[in-house]
Amino acid sequence: MQRFGLLLILTAVCGRAGAGPDLPAQLTLRQALDIALSNSINIRTAIAHLEQASGVYEQSRSALLPQLNVAMFQSERTIDFLGIGLDIPSSPGRVGPFGSMDARLYLTQDLLNLASVRAWQSSRAARNASMLLVSNAREFVVLTVVSAYLDALKAKMRRTTLASQVALAEELYNITRDRVSQGIAAELDANRAMQQVNALRQEWQEAEQSYITAKLNLANILQAHITSDFEVADDAAYGTETALNRNFAIQTALASRADYRSAAESVKAAELKVRSIRASRLPVVGLRANDGQSGNTPVNNVNTWTIQGVITFPVFTSGLIGGEIEEAEGELREAATALDQERSQIETDVLASISGVEWALKEVQTSEGNVKLSRQEVELARSRFTQGIADNTEVVNAQDRLEKADEAHIRALFALGLARANLARATGGAEKTYRR
Repeated sequence: MQRFGLLLILTAVCGRAGAGPDLPAQLTLRQALDIALSNSINIRTAIAHLEQASGVYEQSRSALLPQLNVAMFQSERTIDFLGIGLDIPSSPGRVGPFGSMDARLYLTQDLLNLASVRAWQSSRAARNASMLLVSNAREFVVLTVVSAYLDALKAKMRRTTLASQVALAEELYNITRDRVSQGIAAELDANRAMQQVNALRQEWQEAEQSYITAKLNLANILQAHITSDFEVADDAAYGTETALNRNFAIQTALASRADYRSAAESVKAAELKVRSIRASRLPVVGLRANDGQSGNTPVNNVNTWTIQGVITFPVFTSGLIGGEIEEAEGELREAATALDQERSQIETDVLASISGVEWALKEVQTSEGNVKLSRQEVELARSRFTQGIADNTEVVNAQDRLEKADEAHIRALFALGLARANLARATGGAEKTYRR
């Protein structure tokens, strides 16, 4: 029994250790972004690709640096002269055994190898491209988190709005019930008022569930401990950006977007790769040197050394270099096409997001005016009902229109916040905008 209890404790501890970080009771947007940026799978994947590119860079750089190696041996051997093509009449065919040893330091260095230089420059550009993709992954994570946070804010605002409307409907029902008991209003009015209360209460319950779902989705995106036991209440998610000058925004995006700059570095890397392969047809000037002890035992030996200057170049490769050039040129054309496509996509993103912000600002302004008018209508209809001028049909209808106006306003605020987030992402400044 004690073992079973210990097993349960260990299982709980191990399971908790594998969970993500806990979320605070009041989760701000900045806190959400900090958690996501430190836990994102996309960022970890981009960093892994950067590490691979950095490894390739180190390998290509090593070809330009001196290479030092040490080799040594001690052997006992015999030699058959006839076996190596020597026929010495006066000597036996086999000599030995005799000792042989050598311990030596070898140095190799390419003094002039343009192909290796271009390969190193190409790998450096590829590493820069991977580094920029890490920044791009961070921008994508910021946009994803802001969108999820806005979705949770929208659900919470809808729940809060419906709660106030339920309270208003209950107040209307109480007034109607009093008037029925006084004989001033018909039972039909009370029935109608209670239907309105039940309908709004049901919508509030749906809004409560939607809020829980939105919070669970946000916790999942943050790679945090999955729970809905926290609140979102940071209006910074709605942003403050207004529509920008279109040409200025496009130029800003092309200068700032990490994905576009990464694509440009990929083109540079492909160009240098082509030049590296072409340079492999050129002579390579190198230095080869060694220095060490040679003899028959570690005690009986003398110092010997060699210094060589070496020039090598390919004469005939059976089309190998030509095939490598053709392959590299194909990769270059592919990278250039991707860069052109990226530029077109960025221009589309910027123009669409600016248009979205302009439209959303108008929607918010219109919906705010409509909410104000709908609240006035509810008050006027309620006043007419309490004065006995009309039954509560006008009040119920006015409250329906207020609910629709509130819904439209909530949707407009969400659309504006999302449009601003898209604009920040489109211009390459999402992280700077929401983490300042």
